[in-house]
Amino acid sequence: MLKQALLVKGIYWHIFPTFAEAKNAIWLDPNMLFGIIPPQVIANKNQSELSITLVNGSIIKLMGSDNPDRLRGAGPLGLILDEYDTMKDNVWSILQPILRQNGGWAWFVGTPKGKQKLYELYNLGQSGNPEWRSWLLKASTSGVIDTDQLENAKSTMSQALYNQEFECDFLEGESSVFRGVRDVCTAVPQKPKAGHLYVMGVDLAKHQDYTVITVYDRGTNAQVYQDRFNTIEWTFQKKRIISVANHYNDALIYIDATGIGDPIADDLNRAGASIEPIKITNTLKKEMVEKLSIWIERGLVKMLNIPETLIEFDNFSYEISQNGIIRYNAPVGFHDDIVIAHCLAVQGLYPLSKNEEQKEKTPVQEYFEKLKSPKSYEDFFTEYEEVV
Repeated sequence: MLKQALLVKGIYWHIFPTFAEAKNAIWLDPNMLFGIIPPQVIANKNQSELSITLVNGSIIKLMGSDNPDRLRGAGPLGLILDEYDTMKDNVWSILQPILRQNGGWAWFVGTPKGKQKLYELYNLGQSGNPEWRSWLLKASTSGVIDTDQLENAKSTMSQALYNQEFECDFLEGESSVFRGVRDVCTAVPQKPKAGHLYVMGVDLAKHQDYTVITVYDRGTNAQVYQDRFNTIEWTFQKKRIISVANHYNDALIYIDATGIGDPIADDLNRAGASIEPIKITNTLKKEMVEKLSIWIERGLVKMLNIPETLIEFDNFSYEISQNGIIRYNAPVGFHDDIVIAHCLAVQGLYPLSKNEEQKEKTPVQEYFEKLKSPKSYEDFFTEYEEVV
């Protein structure tokens, strides 16, 4: 980028999934921006804008892509899209027309996150298309990381995870905590039905994050409702939660009772709501996330197809500590409130058999309906066995 900026006067962007990531990875790291660009070619630098102006008038600016619409308007000549797999899907569709208009160029770099956007572009670069080229730089051959460090990494993670993070393998689903999310996003919003039992998952927040309410029908394991909001006073939030619960036949509320959630859960309980408070520890969060992941992969739930939901589930990730402990969380600049609300709701569901999911009655159910008033379950099963 520096070479191009010195050759051709213009605007050049290095884009990360978030502005904070760009600042930490490129601006603050002494080995990056100011370790690469000689001070004699820098005319000015702007700390707040994360931009530098070169002596020939070119501008190199660090950007975040978490709000893609903010990328419109300017006309950069060159782009680097860093950790492209974790960016929102519409980032390139916004930037591509700009580059095609001014004859610009783009690099897409990052660690593979399964067979997603980088995988598609890598294959495009290998296809012979004259506009595209692609390369892999594996840790085992690059020499960037010492062999001893690579061996230590192998001992603290699975082979598949190591292959992805260090060897740039495009693994089927290995990058994502949740696989097959779009396959289960077939539910549609529904009003409450008489006689149906409902479960709510509620993840609380007030300012920076979002409070999320999600409702599932316990008889079908299908999501029927979702709400997401922030910057609302606690008093009004509690009223909204109670209103939704009452609307869905006095739904059972699984609520995050960690921290500020504890007194909120108590208030809701005193107000007459059916509450199951969950105090989320790191261990419990891991169990909840992995349970939801398995249920989605096996198709045991059906979710509403909502853009914000897909973004959160796509970007929800993990980190591995030095002692090998896996922690699940959202990347910097993203939210996980919707994911946690779904995790909470699923605590109140149970796997349904194929017959139950399809609303089919078993022979026992059919026979039971024919009996007007069996004297006891023992009499019922005795008669049923005789009929069979």
